[in-house]
Amino acid sequence: MKRKICLILAILMLLTVVFGTSACKKNDEGETGETTVSTTTGGNGGTEDNSLYAYLPKANYNGYTFNILVSESDYAITTICPEDTTDSLNQAMFNRNSFVKDTLNINIVEESLEFPAFTKVQEEMRRLNTANTFTYDAVFNEAGYQTPLAQEGVYLAIDDYEQYLNLSKPWWFTDAMESLKIDGRTCELFGDFHLMFYDSIHAIVFNQNQLRDNKIAFPYDLVRSGDWTLEELKDMVATINSNQTEENHYGIVGPKDSSTAFITATGFSLVKQDEDEVLLPYENDELLVDIYNDIRDFYVSNGDGMDNWIHPDYGSDTYKEGNFAKEKENNGSAVNIFQEGRAAFMLTAIGAVHRYLRQSEFDYGLVPIPKYSAEDQEQYVNFNYSGAASCGISTLSPDVERTCTILEYLSAYSYKLVKSEYYDIVVQTRAVRDTDSMEMLDIIFGHDELGTVKFELDLCYGIGFADCIRKNLSDNNAEVKSQLDSLKTSSAKKNILAVIEAYKG
Repeated sequence: MKRKICLILAILMLLTVVFGTSACKKNDEGETGETTVSTTTGGNGGTEDNSLYAYLPKANYNGYTFNILVSESDYAITTICPEDTTDSLNQAMFNRNSFVKDTLNINIVEESLEFPAFTKVQEEMRRLNTANTFTYDAVFNEAGYQTPLAQEGVYLAIDDYEQYLNLSKPWWFTDAMESLKIDGRTCELFGDFHLMFYDSIHAIVFNQNQLRDNKIAFPYDLVRSGDWTLEELKDMVATINSNQTEENHYGIVGPKDSSTAFITATGFSLVKQDEDEVLLPYENDELLVDIYNDIRDFYVSNGDGMDNWIHPDYGSDTYKEGNFAKEKENNGSAVNIFQEGRAAFMLTAIGAVHRYLRQSEFDYGLVPIPKYSAEDQEQYVNFNYSGAASCGISTLSPDVERTCTILEYLSAYSYKLVKSEYYDIVVQTRAVRDTDSMEMLDIIFGHDELGTVKFELDLCYGIGFADCIRKNLSDNNAEVKSQLDSLKTSSAKKNILAVIEAYKG
């Protein structure tokens, strides 16, 4: 079992298809306990690190204030400049910031917009771009909200500034960026400077007490043997539901993007790229329909008090008719339900696990999302929600080289000082309860050859297939193929062509 985070994350090699209203300013300058961090200490410290970091450019920016705009999340760690340093992870971030500030002679100011602010960040960046006003050196927002700005020319493309970065270093998620390229261009920078990338990877959590009470073996051995499949999960859920006598208890619960997570876990891509990095819609219609029908078994209840409870799509009839809203008001969200011991399984992001389940009064386990076919899939394909935040650099930036140098330092020293605190302490210690789940985390994060991680490009670029599937699953509609076929030749086709044209331009 691997407990320590790998120097070169396998996650970089595995993303083959890739993701209140008032602002508060936080300046990490002047906090108590400020220290300068030695370049030979930290989570990945040691003699080897000297050569790894030696290439970093030397610079003095004369007290320049580096402004960051961040959209907060309700499940993930998004802060760059934590105010409270009593937590070991926040202290690691503070140490990183202190080192970068002292080395480059800068200040770092984070403006963080309270959740939900994804659209507000979008609107603010559009406003500033239209007004030809430069305000923020780096903008962190969910990838699905960044791509429209990229297409509108608000952000620079990475190939416009990659000469100022060393993208061969392990703190850059180059495969994630490559997989988002359209005709060789992408504007979304991913690296260790922001933890939401990791927090957005999804997994299956299970209530150990409920599996034990129903005489169901924990699925760890199935995962190890490569036999943890959708059919196995369905059988377990069915067994628990058949034995359930209490009201408002469920076999499995999950967020509205559960359907996309299940589809991604099969290895199927709603939107993919050809060898020329041009977007294409899926081809195997029959397989997608089969997957859809198998996933429907988990959607038998969306607020009507039956067996399972998956958050419906906001545009679905189930949601609009109020059944779900009433159920949520009475019984809570998916996380609330699982927290209270009223569900056997939950599909959710890793960030939600360590944020919300730490105080649970029962033991739970963690496994990857199951395969669709043990025979046809070598690896577990773990869904990374398009909410994973990327970094955008404004086309109005007056000194792109300076911006890139600061981001390189922040990412490099996150890799050195922050990553081990996140993985070894926050995730492995706070998110899980047993050593088996720690082993599963290596698979979920792609640190083990059994697992890989992947975005669904449809969500990242807003093509429309995922939305159609979500709505139909939410309403338990048996027939979806005709709608998907229509999308292929109409709006989805137009959306794909618009994205391609925007990036070519």
